[in-house]
Amino acid sequence: WKLPDSVGKIRSLGDYEGRPVVVVFYLGFGCLHCVEQLQAIAPKMEAFRQAGLEVVAVSTESQPELAKALASYEEEGDSIPFPLVADPKLETFRAYRAYDDFEKVPLHGTFLIDAAGAVRWQDVSHEPFTQVDFLLKEAKRLLANDSAKAQVGAK
Repeated sequence: WKLPDSVGKIRSLGDYEGRPVVVVFYLGFGCLHCVEQLQAIAPKMEAFRQAGLEVVAVSTESQPELAKALASYEEEGDSIPFPLVADPKLETFRAYRAYDDFEKVPLHGTFLIDAAGAVRWQDVSHEPFTQVDFLLKEAKRLLANDSAKAQVGAK
């Protein structure tokens, strides 16, 4: 996928090639529970980075709506220390199956994608996933085998 961030810079899954990333699908700043999810992840970014993980969040908002919402959020003194990208056509939501085809609505989704680009863990629901400590622990566990394989392959 290739999607614009809040300032219009195109970001893609390819930006994270060769390293694991957590991709969060959220329903925009109008969803209070989604904002709570972003707020739960934000203070843990250093722990994510120490674990070798980056985070990117995909919004249902358009790029202008995302920029406006993020600016308003930052005016309150808060910040989101990871990229937010806009997917108003919900194509990426559908590609990751974070979309209810029956109800025709996007869903909340959290995905751990490994360095090879494979989905290693996911949570898709009508509610955002907020168990950040569990996610960090599970990501470390799941990716530990990748590190061991890479070290063996390098010998």
